[in-house]
Amino acid sequence: MYLTFEDYQKLDASDTAITSDLFAKYIGKASLVIDEITRDYYQLNDLATDNNPYRAGKFREAVGLEINHLNELGASSSYEAGLEPSSVSMGRTSINYGNQTQDINGAPLSALYSDEAISVLAGSGLLYRGVQSI
Repeated sequence: MYLTFEDYQKLDASDTAITSDLFAKYIGKASLVIDEITRDYYQLNDLATDNNPYRAGKFREAVGLEINHLNELGASSSYEAGLEPSSVSMGRTSINYGNQTQDINGAPLSALYSDEAISVLAGSGLLYRGVQSI
């Protein structure tokens, strides 16, 4: 686990609406989503002993933002996130919520990505997708 509830409460991104029970509900999924975004960087490297405190702090902040996002969605799985309708029609009026592609299993995992978490990670190097040169 990347964060404790006490660590979460100290983050700038902490939300007072998140109780310890909600934190416990969402921390596992938030960690999985941020691991997905960062290609498991801290599964392969130790967060506690990272030589770059800026990167480690941004990662923790992103996990906190992802917890907030999951709470706002009210969903802890891509399936639950995909249960929202992509459009609504009433008579001759139709509202389309954008190009949300859904399959039989619900929404893609990217439906759970917090834009704020991605923004926080942007300058940390954890989103780098380049090819290593020799």
